[in-house]
Amino acid sequence: MLSCFHSVGLPGRSLLEAIDMVAGAGYGAIELNAETLPWVPAHITPAADGRTRHAVLSACNARALAIPAVGAHIPMVSADAAERKAAIDYVNGCTDLAVDVGAPVVHILSGPLAEGADREESWGWFRSAVEATTAYASDRKITLGIEAIVGHLFKGTDDYHRLRKELPEVPFKVNFDPSHLQVQGENPRRVVDELGDLIVHVHLKDGSGRFPHFKFPPLGKGEIDFPNLAEGLRKAGYAGPISVEYEAQVFGFHESEDAILREGKAFCDRF
Repeated sequence: MLSCFHSVGLPGRSLLEAIDMVAGAGYGAIELNAETLPWVPAHITPAADGRTRHAVLSACNARALAIPAVGAHIPMVSADAAERKAAIDYVNGCTDLAVDVGAPVVHILSGPLAEGADREESWGWFRSAVEATTAYASDRKITLGIEAIVGHLFKGTDDYHRLRKELPEVPFKVNFDPSHLQVQGENPRRVVDELGDLIVHVHLKDGSGRFPHFKFPPLGKGEIDFPNLAEGLRKAGYAGPISVEYEAQVFGFHESEDAILREGKAFCDRF
């Protein structure tokens, strides 16, 4: 499997600085964060001009770093139709970005159910968004993955099964993040065993507690059985990137950038 670091784990650095640091720590790849979070801005977005895209690609090539994925996370089930369209446009813009930087995968999420919104109507909105963004990506030879997120409309293994049944001709894939399943009380191994053929990208992030009282602690300090997941991924034939996604600082953990990178790489090496 390919060791990778998600740039979201270096929120105080520019993307070019992050590329140098990730390469220096011995990783083989860097995942690009295109999501704006309350605690960190996106490292890159579809607004990036051609010079910026070229600089990112050149920097990665110079350091022999692959770019396996762009995290195009933006809420897609707003009650406002214009916002839903803008979200689809954003994801499609990330797909164009992925083409330019040589990333084969773009992954998305649903976003949380809007207050007072009908769940089934919102599900229909997300289903349509998946259909539209997957078609756009497929036309450009990019794979579109979905990440199940705790507290969101699309949150677990059963949601993958339902969407697969409802969109049998739509080739969406799975961005597998075990932490979001763990903190919902779901065994993350289910995704590996039941949907292993759809997994195109893996996030390494630990989880502890149960929603809404949960944490994403540093790797190895939560409740996830990573050796079990590694065994399952190998059994499923997965040989792609395993991307360290460090967000533990949001939950009160304070580690240096060097420690985050070093310990994450050591964790990858055990897979």
